[in-house]
Amino acid sequence: MKSLRFVVGFVVMAVWFTPILEARSAQPAPADSAAGVESKDGNAKRQGLVLELKALQDGVAAKRAELAKLRHKWMVSKGRTPTEEEVKEFEEKRAKGKATAEDNPYVNKNPLSSPARWRAAYYEKLAEIKKEKERAALLEQEIDALTRQ
Repeated sequence: MKSLRFVVGFVVMAVWFTPILEARSAQPAPADSAAGVESKDGNAKRQGLVLELKALQDGVAAKRAELAKLRHKWMVSKGRTPTEEEVKEFEEKRAKGKATAEDNPYVNKNPLSSPARWRAAYYEKLAEIKKEKERAALLEQEIDALTRQ
């Protein structure tokens, strides 16, 4: 059983690293002139930055969709919509001053439906998006600087 896992792991690693090794072996040979090498290096660097920027922008779009789903889950687990009768009873108790937190019909009574985990996940995803936007802005500045040269 362990040898089967080892073989499967080895095959997966080989398949995973094959594109990386092929990309390294497909790199162009260096040119003879120093000016040609600099322009090719600058162009290659610019292309690498453009690819990274595109990947970041695609990632941000996907994360925005995830963020919308997390916000929905947060809002759904946050509370519930009570019936008119429940609201009326709660307002009567509130007017008399006898209302407690347990009487509030807008709050879920089940502690398992707490919105805390969805709220935390939402803000984590929001922070990730913000970092990626900052990185994208930095990449755009680097690309602009390379194009001006």
